[in-house]
Amino acid sequence: MRNDWPLTIDFPFTGGFRRTPIDDSSLQLGRTGSRGETMKHPLLFRALLGATGLAGCLVLLSGMARAADVQPAGAVAPSLFGTLTLPVKAARYYDDWERARRDDSGDPRMRALIAPALRLSPAEQISYIQGAVFRRIRWMSDATEWGQHDYWASAAETLEHGAGDMEDRAIVKMQALRALGFSTRDLYLTMGRDKVGGPITVLIVRLGGRYYMLDDDPGAPIPTDRRPEFKPLMTFGYGGSWVHGYPALAQKPGLAPAQAARSFGSWMPAGTAAAMGRSARK
Repeated sequence: MRNDWPLTIDFPFTGGFRRTPIDDSSLQLGRTGSRGETMKHPLLFRALLGATGLAGCLVLLSGMARAADVQPAGAVAPSLFGTLTLPVKAARYYDDWERARRDDSGDPRMRALIAPALRLSPAEQISYIQGAVFRRIRWMSDATEWGQHDYWASAAETLEHGAGDMEDRAIVKMQALRALGFSTRDLYLTMGRDKVGGPITVLIVRLGGRYYMLDDDPGAPIPTDRRPEFKPLMTFGYGGSWVHGYPALAQKPGLAPAQAARSFGSWMPAGTAAAMGRSARK
């Protein structure tokens, strides 16, 4: 079955948004939601960034891929921030993600980083790693450190340099928790937009059935349901990658805008339905 709807996506990096040509070989889309249900009605699946006119906005037309070609069996899509997810293969990020997912648990610097946390509870380990990485890895741009606009360093590379940007620090956290025994199925690297901080990359950890967000600061990990100002765009995990969005469906003839939104479960920012109603009455 071919996709019959468009998808709007922005690809962020630390300093803004990456303009990347996309075709069938570089980004493949599935047709299944985060809970495995088939999307049976036409929809616009818009990856939310909280702003318009961003430089990296790309519109992907229908018929890009079959769902069977996208995700390996057993890949666990994260359930984050009330979003739906679509599985993707983003070739533009292959090299970056291969470095990010590299197991550096045997690196002496990694062993030293996690040593004080070995006897802590899992929740305490998450908090410890959050603060320890912030203290140990000073911020440095990719342009200064690597001579590239955007480069995801492996955890070993970042620990060796003692410096990195937000992606690099999130990757070190991910590999540190992996070295402490966290399952790779519970670790996600998520890119998105923060209402205050703009484009950011964070580590998401699943623990006890909840998702926790490890921001790029020394603050305590935050349950994702308490971080509504963050809008996820794209998530990488072991075994799969996904784009996030909300269904925004066309209004049924004769149905009031607010009713249309409720009838399809569409997400709308506060005041949007009312504004649509005022527009319809003009």
